[in-house]
Amino acid sequence: MINLHSPKDELELSFIKSILDGEGIPYFVFNDHFGSLEIGPSISMVNEKIIMVHEENLESARELISEFFKNAGPEALGASSEYSLIDKIRLVLECLLFGWIMPGRKWRKEKTEEE
Repeated sequence: MINLHSPKDELELSFIKSILDGEGIPYFVFNDHFGSLEIGPSISMVNEKIIMVHEENLESARELISEFFKNAGPEALGASSEYSLIDKIRLVLECLLFGWIMPGRKWRKEKTEEE
């Protein structure tokens, strides 16, 4: 099987899967279920999802995918070009308060007198 596309999110993946299903093109999604367990950035071969097709279906699948991206702009996929001010503030607060992006420091336990 050959790598066709690596979708950026679950919505794009579901659109592409439905297109391939509708055309009867068999495919395999590498890390389909396991990749959903990992929260955070998409890392190749760890949690990145990759749509793969057989070599004989590669050209027709590429045409379908390119047609899909040509007709569906970012607005159709639910993407926006910029974050709003509220989104930026929320991201900063989440980072500072909850450590979503970088884990917080682990505080050392004070050595007890027994050690």
